[in-house]
Amino acid sequence: MKLYTAKLSPFAARCRMHIYAKGLDVEMVEYPHGVSKDEIVAMNPIGKIPVLAVGDVVLPESDTICEYLEDSTDGPALRPEDDLDRARMRLLSRIADFYVFEPLSPLFAHLSRKHRKQEVVDDSMAKIAKGLGTLEKFIGDGEFAVGAALSLADCSLVPILFFLNTYLPYFGKADPLQPYPKLYSYWNSIQDNEHAARVIDEIREGIAEKTG
Repeated sequence: MKLYTAKLSPFAARCRMHIYAKGLDVEMVEYPHGVSKDEIVAMNPIGKIPVLAVGDVVLPESDTICEYLEDSTDGPALRPEDDLDRARMRLLSRIADFYVFEPLSPLFAHLSRKHRKQEVVDDSMAKIAKGLGTLEKFIGDGEFAVGAALSLADCSLVPILFFLNTYLPYFGKADPLQPYPKLYSYWNSIQDNEHAARVIDEIREGIAEKTG
């Protein structure tokens, strides 16, 4: 198997964290160094990373890739056994994707005060606050997002919360998770997990490469 990935994609990071946690032998092909945009589009017409190649079959979309790997490979299970915990796992991933990272994305074009549109910033910040409040309601009280072990929810949350903590300070939010006690505690503990720490380091490398 090959995973077409990029250090600055939180969705690719989700797949990498899953792969690391399961101890899978998957070749990593880094965009743009190891594969071109045209090659990505040929595999996935949407043109987005990650893409998993399994022989002649390609699978895009991080949640689909993680579910496939969980179904088809050995290693530690990253889906809780309890039905409700599995539902909460998927709920947390969905909230993080659509109600935290989606409104965070427009802010990347407004990091510079010179080109900033305050109405865009205000709208995004309000939506992010609502998303974080929703995460706070549904995340667990312990070391992991759901239950007593690493799950696909952690693989989703770690990259997104890293980007949040890295970039919201540009908009006056020096410690953006502090108003959310469970999220704040979770973030401070999950960074000690070896697989979370590994993808966080990879994202940091990607930021350093991009900014020179």
